Amino acid sequence: MDEEEDLAVLIYKSSKTAKAREAAAAAVPKKVARKRPECSADGCTNNSQQGGVCKRHGAKVKRCSSDAGCTNQALKGGVCFKHGAKVKICSSEGCANYAQKGGVCFRHGAKLKRCSSEGCTNQARARGGVCIRHGVKIRAKVKRCSSEGCTNIVVKGGVCIRHGAKLKRCSSEGCTNQARARGGVCIRHGAKVKKCSSAGCSN
Repeated sequence: MDEEEDLAVLIYKSSKTAKAREAAAAAVPKKVARKRPECSADGCTNNSQQGGVCKRHGAKVKRCSSDAGCTNQALKGGVCFKHGAKVKICSSEGCANYAQKGGVCFRHGAKLKRCSSEGCTNQARARGGVCIRHGVKIRAKVKRCSSEGCTNIVVKGGVCIRHGAKLKRCSSEGCTNQARARGGVCIRHGAKVKKCSSAGCSN
């Protein structure tokens, strides 16, 4: 009988302790994610950086402190990526892409949020859960094609390529590739392209 009483007392005490823990946990206020204030400039939805405005409207950005006269934005340690700022790289073997989520890049499994519009596989933007095509407002002002129902970006004459914007073609005989800004030729026929400055990169 004594053993049964001891067991009952033990059960009672443990249940009381568990209830006390639950009550203590409920009393701790939950952290609420603070929303960054928006830029105070009229019609701007960018996050404010400094002085109540975004970079576009005058917030000062810390520049790279490298002696080489670099104007890039400083990331870590007062320098830009080019001059030694440490950035998280994808943990997948041999990959040099930036890590996005879970220590890996998009190519190696970092999940992208997809547009919630039915059948659309485009990447959803930060606000609204939809892509640009399905109505998310983009911060930068981008002109849209004037053709009815078209959401493509204007290339020339108020329309996109699909609706008649003429592209400058390569001047090399028989070539139909798009000509680059200088020289009137495509990359294949000699247009110079700025290469990546990262060591060992051929892009």
